[in-house]
Amino acid sequence: MRRVLVSGASGGLGIEIAESLLNDGFYVVMLCNKNKSRLDSLLKRFPDQSRGIEVNFLDDVNYDTLKQEVGEVDSIINCLGISSSQISWKIEKSQWDKVFDLNLNVPFRLAQLFIPEMRKKKFGRILFFSSIVAQKGVVGTSAYSASKSALLGLTKTMSSELAPSGITVNCISPGYMDKGMISEVSDDFISTILDTVPSKSLGKSQNIVHAVSFLLDEKADYLTGQSININGGVI
Repeated sequence: MRRVLVSGASGGLGIEIAESLLNDGFYVVMLCNKNKSRLDSLLKRFPDQSRGIEVNFLDDVNYDTLKQEVGEVDSIINCLGISSSQISWKIEKSQWDKVFDLNLNVPFRLAQLFIPEMRKKKFGRILFFSSIVAQKGVVGTSAYSASKSALLGLTKTMSSELAPSGITVNCISPGYMDKGMISEVSDDFISTILDTVPSKSLGKSQNIVHAVSFLLDEKADYLTGQSININGGVI
């Protein structure tokens, strides 16, 4: 049974991805910072295929201990992340550092933690999540945009380094979706957003779930170093 680590698993997108993988027969280790109770139904439905671990990555996390608790995994899906809505010349260093820690540093450290075992097995799947915001230049998102842009470069570099070992590294860049951080913006702003989307609709989270399933497939071994834009046609 293939084992997958999902960070940010208690979020709207993370929990849908975890549920889909469990239904597909994967063993899923779900990491969450809070709201672990949201995972209870999955843990009860799939007691032999799942595990939930609560960890606050803003604390001084011992990654070696976390690795032992997680156990072996052959795929990592980094759904962990936070938004930020401060203008560039006003954002405080503490907020900038927090956004980069959770959006970039933690996903990298989690991937780095399990790469040696993946290399030994000559198989692995690593998925990061960027954002349309990293490509569009949205006012007030300097920290968020920069952290998500960094994941695009990280994906390219790691994919080149790990391809000889049978490990693929890809990045999904969602557009404006119907779940997740969209809940933090007003209806008026959503209307403004939809004017820029050729499909004139928010994306469905299932669009992303299907992409994740495809990228984890063993037959997707020649697809690596890519950013998959799921954005309704936004250029």
